[in-house]
Amino acid sequence: MAEPRFGVLGPLEVALDERLVDLGGPRPRMLLALLLSAGGREVPFYRIVEVLWGAEPPASALGTVHSHLTRLRRALEPDRPPRSPARVLVRVGAGYAVRPAPGCFDVERFSGLAAEGQKLVGRGRYGLACEVLDPALALWRGGAYADFPDAPFALQEVRQLEEQRMQARIDRMAAEVGLGRPEAAVAELSGLARAHPGRERLWQLLAVALYRAGRRVEALDALREARSTLTERFGVDPGPALHELEAAMLRHDPVLVDDPLSDRSSAPAAPAAPVVVDGPLLPVPATGLVGRAAELTVVADLLRVSRIVTVTGPPGIGKSRLVLEYAHRHAALTGVPPLLLPAEPGDPDPEARLVEAVRAAGAAARSDRPSLVVVDGGGAVLAGAVRRLTDADPRLRVLVAGREPLGLPGEVLLELPPLPLDAAVELFAARAAEADPGRRQDAGRAGAWPSPAERELVAAVCAAVGCLPRAVERAAALSRALPLPALAVHLRNAPAALLGPAADPLDGPLAPDEATLLGRLAVFDGGWDLDAMAAVAPDPAGPARLAALVDRSLVQVVRDGPGSAAHRYRLGRPQRQDAAGLLDDDERARTVRRHRDWLRRLAGDAATGLRTAAADDWLRRLHWERRNVRAALRTALADGDGAAVVDIAGGVAWYWFHQGATAEGTAWLRAGLAAAGQDRTAPRRAARSRAQLGLSALRSIAGDVPDAVAWAHAAVGEAERAGHHYLRADALCCLSFVAAASGDAALAAAAAARSQRAAEVGGWPDLRAQAGMVSGNARYLAGDLAGAAELLADAQRAARACGYGWVATVAGWLGVEVALDQARHEEARHAALALTDRLGSGPAVSSWLVTTLSLARALTLTGDGEAGALLWGAVTGIGQRVGLEAQRIGRANTHRSRHGAPAQRHAAAYVRGLDMTRAQAAALIATLAA
Repeated sequence: MAEPRFGVLGPLEVALDERLVDLGGPRPRMLLALLLSAGGREVPFYRIVEVLWGAEPPASALGTVHSHLTRLRRALEPDRPPRSPARVLVRVGAGYAVRPAPGCFDVERFSGLAAEGQKLVGRGRYGLACEVLDPALALWRGGAYADFPDAPFALQEVRQLEEQRMQARIDRMAAEVGLGRPEAAVAELSGLARAHPGRERLWQLLAVALYRAGRRVEALDALREARSTLTERFGVDPGPALHELEAAMLRHDPVLVDDPLSDRSSAPAAPAAPVVVDGPLLPVPATGLVGRAAELTVVADLLRVSRIVTVTGPPGIGKSRLVLEYAHRHAALTGVPPLLLPAEPGDPDPEARLVEAVRAAGAAARSDRPSLVVVDGGGAVLAGAVRRLTDADPRLRVLVAGREPLGLPGEVLLELPPLPLDAAVELFAARAAEADPGRRQDAGRAGAWPSPAERELVAAVCAAVGCLPRAVERAAALSRALPLPALAVHLRNAPAALLGPAADPLDGPLAPDEATLLGRLAVFDGGWDLDAMAAVAPDPAGPARLAALVDRSLVQVVRDGPGSAAHRYRLGRPQRQDAAGLLDDDERARTVRRHRDWLRRLAGDAATGLRTAAADDWLRRLHWERRNVRAALRTALADGDGAAVVDIAGGVAWYWFHQGATAEGTAWLRAGLAAAGQDRTAPRRAARSRAQLGLSALRSIAGDVPDAVAWAHAAVGEAERAGHHYLRADALCCLSFVAAASGDAALAAAAAARSQRAAEVGGWPDLRAQAGMVSGNARYLAGDLAGAAELLADAQRAARACGYGWVATVAGWLGVEVALDQARHEEARHAALALTDRLGSGPAVSSWLVTTLSLARALTLTGDGEAGALLWGAVTGIGQRVGLEAQRIGRANTHRSRHGAPAQRHAAAYVRGLDMTRAQAAALIATLAA
């Protein structure tokens, strides 16, 4: 069976048996190009739609994409038997990928040949290099992805390919010069050097080719042109290689004629060694840098526009390793050795050492200054010297690794974060394999270490040490002696006992007030903001001391995203455990109580805020504080403070409800109610009623409707005994809703009527809307569809008017269900699309699940069975992952939810939907709503 051969080094083309394949119109060709540009990796379905149509795809986009995919599969594998799995255009997760056979993709062939040619040039085997590089360059039929010059999906791939092409052309010219044919290379090198004037190697090659062709004056002119271009256009001095080449030409050095390119003009130069003066030589790292590619790029970008860049971060984060890696890469790319000034504990005068080192390095490099100085450690004592150096030479760049900034004008900070979890796992696996010969032997075999189960344990270990590179590497070394489960437990409980203290031996002691503040802040699990710090760690000078701790990288700043304002702070896990030891037992106990009291107040405010237009903001705030909530609940239970558990859990219950966290919420609420006892005062009865109400709601969406009804009855009773009329009306609404879910129409109607009367008497707009919603639901259960539709529409309008988003959503969802039962399918589809599109990827998971399930039914009943099956699968898969079954939420007649279920012919779409993420499903919904 012939394999299709793909070409993108020019216009897109596919050939089968030397015959070009008809790929169809522009969109199927763009789809294939998109998949090829991913290099065999999955391209999610929503990304395909986004690329083909942009932000406003048509309603038919889903079906059109599947039509294009089907056509492409037939074109690429015309001989594939029916129902046999595809080999080339394959389904992967929630997307698709193209997997060409080996040797059947021109990009892979070119990259392999170009790399081999570069190696041959480096070894001086110029004839063989030409034989390899000529066919590599012949693969190019024009620009890469020439059909799609402005397509965003191809930009990065095109840049990489064009860079490889340029490097191959340079290597080919180097081979030509090395073979003694310099005249043949001069014309092309002259054009390339002037088209790419920033590439010093092109100027070197051009000068050598001219020199060997007997055109020595022109060779020197080329070097002078290179110097003036680099200085005037780019603001940099030529590297040592150009200086040495010019000197050799002026001396009429015979090596330029007799020795084939031994002067580094042709072969790729070995990485220049960093210059180290007046200090111990920093070793070349024995292992590669893992997980810091993005930070290296950021350093390079910052140094282009800033004179001083300081990399900060807590101990063990990898500051020194990052700047050392950048020093070597800078030398390899520019040929200019940077000056490295390592930290020396106890150095009496680091400032003088830096100035003398720069002077000596400048003399060694035959220029006034090196172009880059890398300072590892030293801190603010070097600020004066760095400022004098940069003031004296505006072209000088200084890269600093330190716990705190220098505090100089124009200094730019890069705060180094912990490694991403995947990168930390990769680092652990690499170092553990180095430490254990058995793991090294397994590395090349199928089923190699670590297995998927072991990777989960490795991830737990990395998380336990905060994904700090140094701690990850130490833990990896320990894994030879300790099994992974035990290692994860010990590191989570007491990392310092195994890894040693997190403190940096170069860091000075903390002032007493700073130590007290740091110890108090250790009570926060998951971070804090300034308001929380004022409540838990009161100190009039707290913000100033916090700023000092941030400057010393003992406290990390947390941001929402790139460019956002800082608003939270945190301690890494190892630092947090060390900081906890800075307080005596009495102060630690007082801090824990203040932390608990702060969360009681926050939970009370959240319970109110979740019923307003700011509900989404409160859900996000509680999501930020979820670890603090758990910490406060744990310490309250341990101290026997059941009342605090009831207050906190009762206020947070609706967060758990919206997140679908039924197991966690149920456990804390039950434990709190059991520990709180039966205090008969009105405030404690009201608190118990609020907790019981939360339990009822959680048990309802968990599918345990009888338990939900029992807790709702209990909540109504406690609210009545407390004399809390608002809570009583709220609990009656809950009782009506869960009674409807149980199928008890009489109880649902009676509780709804009582809640309606109480809400009217109290004049509470939110409860009037909520009572109207449960009244409509009770009418729906009784079979009065027209009356239900009217009540639900009124409730939705009232909820929107007072900003109670959850009631507006639930009333709208029930209205969709009523419309489906009335066979008003198109109306239901439009209403469901509006609801789900508005929820988007917001924080309310349970509401999104039920409304999206109704949308899936409406799509199926209006003829879009494929999209309906995809979304039904997505709701099922996401629900399973969070522990909710959307088909059982809020409905007694569960058989109704099967009306509009996926047909057998759409089973494959349903299965694909099971793997979709919520973001992917939301993107599909946005496409359908457009």
